Amino acid sequence: MRSSALKELGILLGIFLLVWLGFTYYDYESIENPFAISIEKEAQLSEYMEDFLHTDFERVENPALDSSIQIIADRLLAHLDSPKYAYQFHLINDSEANAFTTLNGNIYIFSGLIEEVSSAEELALVMAHEIGHAENRHVINKLIKNIGIEALFSIATGGDPVLLSEISKLTMSTSFDRMNEEEADDFALDLAYKSELNPRRLAQFFLKLKIKGESDIMDKINFISTHPLGNDRIKKSSDFELPDDFVEKPISLDWDIVKSYL
Repeated sequence: MRSSALKELGILLGIFLLVWLGFTYYDYESIENPFAISIEKEAQLSEYMEDFLHTDFERVENPALDSSIQIIADRLLAHLDSPKYAYQFHLINDSEANAFTTLNGNIYIFSGLIEEVSSAEELALVMAHEIGHAENRHVINKLIKNIGIEALFSIATGGDPVLLSEISKLTMSTSFDRMNEEEADDFALDLAYKSELNPRRLAQFFLKLKIKGESDIMDKINFISTHPLGNDRIKKSSDFELPDDFVEKPISLDWDIVKSYL
């Protein structure tokens, strides 16, 4: 009887030891989450959802403005190692100072944001931040967290227009958590530096929005609600360490002319 109990105890201790070793030596960074959605599956979901975003928003149809945004994007993407997506940037006619990332590398920029930023370089930092959300796959993870994998695929493949539209809106209306925002900030600062842009411009933009939001001068800054700003995020950007010989390489765009395209 006693030997049987000891044997069972030994088995339990052995199982515990194996579980402990498994968690101890599991390489969380190099081993992909088996429950994650692949890039290919994300692209499939994007096909179902993007059409609804295009019907919910009025597109800005101006080739000169599209070309200007692409010039900024090309500067950033040229310094992005092994991008996960073939990025597309969509211009929306809306007075909100906002931008958001959806699935499969689709990034939406509002006309109000183009009016709000002071230069092409400042917009580049905001775009780098949104690219950071995409490269870290924050959007698909947010959808999985809020809806669940099975429900997400069921709604998407079922093609229910009302539910698809609501999911599409969810991708731009729900704010990311603090960790996601910090990851996107870090990504943007690093990408800006590699692209020969001053990373501290992100802090300038954040501070400008924060001051306007707090003073209630402008009630159309939705970027603050979807990208909550904290003083620590502003400080990190403003304190970004640059070498003494750093010289920003300006983006060859006259911003007043770019704004005139709106």
